[in-house]
Amino acid sequence: MRRGQLNLISIALLIIGLIIGGVIGYLLAPRPAPPEEGKLQALMQENEELRAKVNELLQKLKPGEIKVTVWTIGPDPPSEYRLKNFFIAADMLNSWLKMLGANVTIKVEGEFYVRPVEWGEYKNKFYLAYKAGEAPDIYLTGHEDIGFLAENGYIIPLDDYLEEYWDVIYYDIFPTLWDAVKYKGKIWAVPQDTEARPMYFRKDVLRALGWSEEEINELPKKIQSGEFTLYDLLKLAQEAKDAGLVERGVLHRVKEGYDYFQFYLGFGGKLWNPETGKMVFVKSAWEKTLKWFYDAVYEYNVISPNQFSGDWDKDFHLPFTQGKALFLSGGTWHKGEWIQKGLLTEDEFYDNIGYALHPAGEPSMKPVTLSHPLVYTITGLAKDRGVADVAFLLITLVTDPHINSYHSVQSAHLAILRSQVSDTRYMQDQFLHDVAYMLDYTTFIPNHPKWGDYSRIVYNILRAVETGDLGPEEAYNTLLDEIQSTLGDAVEILP
Repeated sequence: MRRGQLNLISIALLIIGLIIGGVIGYLLAPRPAPPEEGKLQALMQENEELRAKVNELLQKLKPGEIKVTVWTIGPDPPSEYRLKNFFIAADMLNSWLKMLGANVTIKVEGEFYVRPVEWGEYKNKFYLAYKAGEAPDIYLTGHEDIGFLAENGYIIPLDDYLEEYWDVIYYDIFPTLWDAVKYKGKIWAVPQDTEARPMYFRKDVLRALGWSEEEINELPKKIQSGEFTLYDLLKLAQEAKDAGLVERGVLHRVKEGYDYFQFYLGFGGKLWNPETGKMVFVKSAWEKTLKWFYDAVYEYNVISPNQFSGDWDKDFHLPFTQGKALFLSGGTWHKGEWIQKGLLTEDEFYDNIGYALHPAGEPSMKPVTLSHPLVYTITGLAKDRGVADVAFLLITLVTDPHINSYHSVQSAHLAILRSQVSDTRYMQDQFLHDVAYMLDYTTFIPNHPKWGDYSRIVYNILRAVETGDLGPEEAYNTLLDEIQSTLGDAVEILP
């Protein structure tokens, strides 16, 4: 199979073999360039052989419909193309099948979950549906779930499919994303998107504090160099609040998630050891992180003690987009959400909103961001139903750089393919271009079956620190005890 992208114009050159019962065995991409004259004869012979194979397979087809179900989640509404792209792919595939004379159609049915459904509820729905035999054929989830899903037989490995289709599109995916979907030597998913998590700030508030445009534009660079730290952030937020320019100094997510691990990373923390496959707990980093959160609430008074019990709109989106908060620890996708919801126009965003890495905890440390690639998996039920092959072909089609860019641009997620960076829609998006460098500073959430336990323990402790139920020292001791007693040797404890 020769290397080349799926070409929507030259679809007649795509050779699809389909055997009813749900098995699609062949998909060849159009050739990237005309062959050299000396190779023309061999190429023509190869194509004749492929046409003969297609004709042979078409003789075996009977009229029918193959249904593939897909579950996806935002939970932010702008990420709707995680599902919509499958309808686009099905239309493409059906047009090719019709062109080949096959009386078979592919029907996609699915769900796209948005808030108030959060990740925890979405995952529980899947587990219950799987046990009832009603789970989807394609399941979108976070890459950190792969270990658990694989260990419990919820999903199937994709190595054989990837080997067959590698030169169609998968060779073009950034290699680090493949590392995120590996578990015990196998590949269990196809990357769908990735992102960075910026520290947003209000330029207009800094102007009101007397900052020049040059100083404002230099802030991301000072963060990148380590000159501006997390405690500098607290001091600046306090200054803006004391001046009456904002009601809140710093906003972070209001529900359980992963964003707050960036502060631990900023203080020199590590999440996992790729050599041993174990998660990591760095004592000094957690001590400093817990003290920083306590100081943010009770010394600087710039984070609400009830932030983790807040509402996404009232305590996150609205205060920041209305200029009532200086800093917001968010994700690239929030820019897309603010625009789509009408909370900001494009001009208002670029005029008044800045974005940078999360600062280092101390000058000697490095700034950070965090990436959480979402991935498409194929379930064990899809294999039982005989549609796993069709499901993988659909995933292959939605991985096309042009189709995936519908999602990336609308939802402000980053490219997963090298060629996607040169897609016209993607190139025209200034924000995606501006934040691309952040991936040089990123860490992936660990792909470990017990990561959810680690994350949940941290969330509960951080929440107790902010509410004042635990002081920083007591919180640290409790965190260490719970991590050790719950996770045992699944976690490496470092000084």
